[in-house]
Amino acid sequence: MNQEGDVVWENPDWIRQDHVDLDGLWESATFTLNEAYDVVVGPRWQLGLPAQPYGEIWLIRSGVCAVELDERRALASAGQVVILRPGLRRMSANGGSGTLALVGFGCSLRSGPVDLLGRFDLPLVVTSPTSRVCSLISQTVAAAQGSGPDRVFRARALAALAVAELVRDEPSAAITEIRPELRAVLAYIASHYGDPLDLRALARVAHLSPKQLGRSFGAELGLTPMTYLRRFRLDRARERVAGTDEPISRIAHACGFSELAAFSRAFRRQHGVSPRTLRDHSRALRTTVWPVRSSSGRTLSVASSQEGRSDD
Repeated sequence: MNQEGDVVWENPDWIRQDHVDLDGLWESATFTLNEAYDVVVGPRWQLGLPAQPYGEIWLIRSGVCAVELDERRALASAGQVVILRPGLRRMSANGGSGTLALVGFGCSLRSGPVDLLGRFDLPLVVTSPTSRVCSLISQTVAAAQGSGPDRVFRARALAALAVAELVRDEPSAAITEIRPELRAVLAYIASHYGDPLDLRALARVAHLSPKQLGRSFGAELGLTPMTYLRRFRLDRARERVAGTDEPISRIAHACGFSELAAFSRAFRRQHGVSPRTLRDHSRALRTTVWPVRSSSGRTLSVASSQEGRSDD
């Protein structure tokens, strides 16, 4: 294939070809392992969050864990698995009088600003998990605690397998589809995110009142329409800041921000670095000198450079 992806030569003499295009909403989502942990807590331990930031999977090693996710409450004991879906109010505590030990990890399955893990109707507690699920959770934590450049890949792959096993094994884990009116709003944002948009404009696309749209968005996607819009804009801005030399002020304007200062603050809050820092790091990667050995045995230096830089 050439750089545009067009086939420039092909021999059609196929013996067998099983080809599946993976380009849908779920297929294009990115699985991220955010954290892994092995903890032991005392009898007074408790933790409350107004909104679960991402999915978490726990394997209870010993003791009893009391967990609440919105209106759902349960107790999990040794050998059971806790599943915390993103976007919901969460309270967890030691439900016994002794210590509580657990291993687990936090993860996301993102398509744009939406964490699709929240779309699975999984139980809060799996009372009889398979030995494979328990093993994969433990292996994820062990891999994350290891050393070497392969640990990140191993830990992430094991975590994804653990989630896949839970989804497959739980009869209730059906994917809840996004309602057509909300899909229309998501598509509109994707093609008009640089335009001046407010809640009323998005509600008109969905043929709902602003209040109805906000309620539907929160229930199905776990965030408000304007939060989704802001995150989408900043994700697109990040791609352009890192991948181009377009002036940052122009990127801010193209992504719906009228003031550069407001854009920079929002960018740092979402991505953890300023646009300027991200661009500098990206340039450093694009201009790295790589040693290449020629056919004669001499070591050559090959550098990727960017010309025509244009910054603010």
